[in-house]
Amino acid sequence: MFTTCSQYTEITLTDKERLNIAEGLSDIKYDPNGNDNYICDVRISAYRFFPERVLKIFEKEKASCNPSPCIVINNLPIDDKISGSPSFEETGLSYKSGTLSENTIIAVSLLLGEPYSVKFEGLELVNNIVPHKNHLDKYTGLGSKAELDLHIENSALKFIFDDDCSPSGVLLLGLRQDPNASVNTYFSDACLALKLLDSETLKILKSPLFNVKLPYRWREIMKRTMTAKVPLISGPDHSPRIHAAFYPDMVHIDDKEARAAFDKFYYALKKVSVGIDIKPGQLVYVNNRFSLHARGSFDPTYDENGLGYRWLQRTFITQDLWAMRDFRLTGRIYDPGLTMIKSIVDLEEPLTVS
Repeated sequence: MFTTCSQYTEITLTDKERLNIAEGLSDIKYDPNGNDNYICDVRISAYRFFPERVLKIFEKEKASCNPSPCIVINNLPIDDKISGSPSFEETGLSYKSGTLSENTIIAVSLLLGEPYSVKFEGLELVNNIVPHKNHLDKYTGLGSKAELDLHIENSALKFIFDDDCSPSGVLLLGLRQDPNASVNTYFSDACLALKLLDSETLKILKSPLFNVKLPYRWREIMKRTMTAKVPLISGPDHSPRIHAAFYPDMVHIDDKEARAAFDKFYYALKKVSVGIDIKPGQLVYVNNRFSLHARGSFDPTYDENGLGYRWLQRTFITQDLWAMRDFRLTGRIYDPGLTMIKSIVDLEEPLTVS
């Protein structure tokens, strides 16, 4: 179970502001690959039609040395008519009256960073997150029975390539809620959690004693399972960078004191966590540098097509796309499959560990 607190920034748009944004974004043709002309059109409209008070919050977020761990935006425009949910292989266009929701999440993404997608995380720039009967126990967004415990998204990727290929932020936009289940998405501010730990525990967490596992979908592509030994925390105490995932078997630890420190960190993160059942038109931005997120397990409700009612859309953002320059790409969808892997890991380290 997670306890809750109120350590996040919340923005609620007025109906007038929502309609103004919808007017500015509705006529833009969504490009599922995210090519330059589309990105440019959405960026111009985002700065033109989002209210000044919101733009100022976003600009402060990007420039601040004390950013918010999470920003929640209420009453964003999405498509009026939503008739179902897509499977992983499908586009969402067949189940909605338009592409307003895609344009909305990309607009917010462009106000906070540079949106992108990875080929095996979703087929389009905007990923559709819908529970699927064939993925119930999988530790991905398509699963529902498995609890996706607190994690930094793709945290291992900071250590695999020459540059940091993990996202700086994750954005989730609600389109449909499950009518029979409350499904909380959690986030936890590590800055708050670290204040609950003693100096010796912090010292251990900052030491290279942990092998961080790659996300499941990345392991086959990278032909490896985990990083060399790395710290779980880096950077100054007041603004740390976190490299951890707490769902099962995502960090390999063979040191007893390191395991104890890992467990203390986990319980501190749970203590300060916040739960949000994302509603249609509600967007949650999680700062992926120091704020971990999670999703509780649930029994999904399926529609007449056998697809889950709950439908979120997701984008990853980074501050600079340069880190993915060696990946094959289509627009802003990156495919690491053909990249030349330049790992910092010593070749004597095991490449696969169960």
